Formats: sequence, structure tokens, C-alpha cells
Amino acid sequence: MSGLLALLFVHPLELPTGARLWMLLPLVACVAVVYRATRARTARELPRATLVTFVQIVVGMVAIAAAFYAAHMLARHVL
Repeated sequence: MSGLLALLFVHPLELPTGARLWMLLPLVACVAVVYRATRARTARELPRATLVTFVQIVVGMVAIAAAFYAAHMLARHVL
């Protein structure tokens, strides 16, 4: 089993270009869960707080990407 896992580091899986962007969502979910687990006072508030944090991070990343894209397009037309 460990040989099979080591093989993934030597020959990584090929992902289509569009699929790479979707790999952001599980990463953001993990970050949101860990962050909220350290901040939550009770387990009851954890799911809602995690979902809110997840949405905030995704919206923030989309806004940053849109701003950089706009700056890129602006610089391309100016230069």
C-alpha cells in the first residue's frame, strides 16, 4: 500500500485544467472546519459557523481573483 502511495509522488495524477480549480473547495472546507473547531464554544454552533466561514473564504477568493483578472486586463490594454 505504501508503495502505491509513493508512486503518486513520482507520477502524479493528471487533472484537467478546469478540475484544478475545484480542488480549492475541499481545502477551504478543511481550513474552515479546523479554524471554527478552535473557536467554537460548543459543538452545537460548529456546523453553522463552519458553513459561514466556508462561504466567506470562497467569496473572498473569488473577489481577489476577479480583482487580479481586472488588473491584468487593464494592464494588457494599457501596455
